[in-house]
Amino acid sequence: MTKEEKHLQRDSQLPEVRGQLLNRIRNDLEQDPDVLAIYLAGSLAKGNADSYSDIDLHTLVKPEKLEGFIADKFGRAGKWGNVLFYEGIAVSPVIVSHFDCFVKVDSWYHTANEITPSIWMKDMKILYDPQGILEPVRKLSEEAVYKITPAEVEFWRTKVLAFIHETYRAGMRGEPYYALANLDSVRWLMAYGWYMEMNRHLDSPYQVWSKIEGSRSRLSEDQLQRLASWEAGRNPGSILTALEGISAEFTRLNKTLSERAGIDDNYEMVSRALRLVL
Repeated sequence: MTKEEKHLQRDSQLPEVRGQLLNRIRNDLEQDPDVLAIYLAGSLAKGNADSYSDIDLHTLVKPEKLEGFIADKFGRAGKWGNVLFYEGIAVSPVIVSHFDCFVKVDSWYHTANEITPSIWMKDMKILYDPQGILEPVRKLSEEAVYKITPAEVEFWRTKVLAFIHETYRAGMRGEPYYALANLDSVRWLMAYGWYMEMNRHLDSPYQVWSKIEGSRSRLSEDQLQRLASWEAGRNPGSILTALEGISAEFTRLNKTLSERAGIDDNYEMVSRALRLVL
């Protein structure tokens, strides 16, 4: 059996292992009188999880106990299984725990007044809600609709231009690693723009490529092929060719999104900014 086959065999068991871990987490939290409610977000809540999906866990606690839960978040996660390592800082309400079973748990602690109806809450999966705190929020969230805003389009436009300029600077300076990192940021922002054009919110953190490819992607085959075609090598000419390929679609997309948001597309400024480097 090859190394890949061994990993695939192990990974096929991860959903069952993840379910067992989640049951231990629930048993621990539900027995705590200071825990008011628990819900899942992310892929497990939406029903499109695969073997590698995280447990996105949200726990509501009594307001006067929040500080204590945050202070003990490392110890709490350690009660659920063998943790290999953590991500996070002591004062943050979130802790990311990587367990030795190769399951990752992103765990947040909140108070009830921090939970309000939104597009983020419509897909929540309620695990524990004895006081009925979460159910009204979930129902109201079903009516929430994502709609692009002028501020979002302005931010997107200027970020694309900024990363295009930085890609050029790095490439011409002889810093190809930095140039390619910035080019990836441009490509990610183009994918984000396509999601906005579809009136969908990309459910991934800023500049994280998760859900842009694969079975969870909402992009068309043509869009995925375009993203792939905008890759580049380490020489400046290749990097400039990729930027030139992006520029026409960026100009079109900027016009479309600006019209949707009811703002000027700043065509002259955009054109001048692109001509500086292309």
